[in-house]
Amino acid sequence: MIPYVELPGPAAQWTAEDRAAVAQAIGKAFRNGGFFLAGNHGVPAALVDGSFAEMTEFYRLPQSEKDRYAVREEAQFLGYRGLGGEKSRTHSGAEACEQYRIGNTTGQLSLAGSPAFYHEHFPTSTELFRHLVDLGDGILSASAVDLGIEDGHFDRYLTEPMHRLGLNFYGATHIDDIHNEEELAMSPHTDLSLITILTQDEPGLEVRTSAGEWIEVSMPRDTFLVFLGDYVQRWTNGVYDATPHRVCRVRRDRRSIQYKHRPDYNTVIAPLDHFVGANQPARYGAIDTGPNYISVLKSILGL
Repeated sequence: MIPYVELPGPAAQWTAEDRAAVAQAIGKAFRNGGFFLAGNHGVPAALVDGSFAEMTEFYRLPQSEKDRYAVREEAQFLGYRGLGGEKSRTHSGAEACEQYRIGNTTGQLSLAGSPAFYHEHFPTSTELFRHLVDLGDGILSASAVDLGIEDGHFDRYLTEPMHRLGLNFYGATHIDDIHNEEELAMSPHTDLSLITILTQDEPGLEVRTSAGEWIEVSMPRDTFLVFLGDYVQRWTNGVYDATPHRVCRVRRDRRSIQYKHRPDYNTVIAPLDHFVGANQPARYGAIDTGPNYISVLKSILGL
């Protein structure tokens, strides 16, 4: 069963007392599988509905028009990933979906063109993105309270964050269209993120529990699934669990909105001193989330 956490409304308005009130419930979920359903999150339903509508309109465009926004390293990986354009990390095939990315860029890398070009079809999604940034900040701050570290500890890594919003389309025939042998539309993986916030208009997403069982995610309207990414697992030396997840073959066309709360480019992540000691050796080496992120993306996108 997926835990449910009732949040204190719009995260931009949370007080220290609000964060403390939900910290224990969030921490319990992140220690036991790394996921929960978030209710009363304060993100307007009209923005979610509008974002789904923008996705539907975009993915109905002629292929030649969609390809104008094709993902490029020079655009810091914003834009469109065509069907089968992302390689699987677990089998020899590809991921059976079309994807699009909007979000932040960094001044530490060159940037060809304007990010506004990649956002032009998605004004409502861009507004939704801003609300999800606030929600991600609030959940991360509540996590710091639960972990017994300084309230706001993670803020120092979020001065120029590389947050991204994924707008994903899983067609009912996509697995067959790209001749995948695996009955998966998206291979099992954990996210290169601090936390991920997701909603979907059709079933298909599964998460893996701490016991190793895959369970289908059923999401009541006006809730989000919140799950932990690889980076916080590393920071906490495994106290919090990153969530493996996958998308199975879908019976009907499925769309998902997937927001990844990410740190500044070049943030180096290693277990924090608070979670390392004589009886708790570091389980993870340090990684630089800048070059590491680019290396993974170039590999799976064949760039």
